[in-house]
Amino acid sequence: MTDIEVPGPDPDWQEATGPPYYTGKNPAYQWSVWEHCSPLFQMIGGLALPVQPVARRLRLHVERSWDGLDALSVVLFRLRGFSFAISEHDGNPAGISLVWLTQGHEDADKALDILLEVVGIGEEAVAFRGDPHEEPTAPSSTIHEDTLLPQGPGIILGASCWARLRRIFSAPGK
Repeated sequence: MTDIEVPGPDPDWQEATGPPYYTGKNPAYQWSVWEHCSPLFQMIGGLALPVQPVARRLRLHVERSWDGLDALSVVLFRLRGFSFAISEHDGNPAGISLVWLTQGHEDADKALDILLEVVGIGEEAVAFRGDPHEEPTAPSSTIHEDTLLPQGPGIILGASCWARLRRIFSAPGK
């Protein structure tokens, strides 16, 4: 290797991963692998438990990443023909792990049922089914009565997934 010395960062540059994004003097903005690929995923529900017990049951390696909300734990795996991701944000006050399909599928309920069966947990572990950000009339979203998701002013369905999740997790009454 050559003896090329790269100068350190300018003293007024913020961390490339830290909000607010695209502000400050650092010319670079870094995004995580999770932020890069998760917009392609289909949210199919939420589990009222952390990622770790599911990962332990299936002998999965929990990866650490981050996104615009917070640091998170995530597992990506394939199970009976479905490709899943389960993510849990560190700062999520609701304590819900989100379940995603990494490839869209019309039978999301079947995928979630298979996950529950293989993991050995029942419907009581499901906080909600479907994507809580879909239009309320969407037939695939089933939210359990004990899961309080905010509705009304301030909930913007057209906003990005992370912006909507941020509103859900920071809603009054949580």
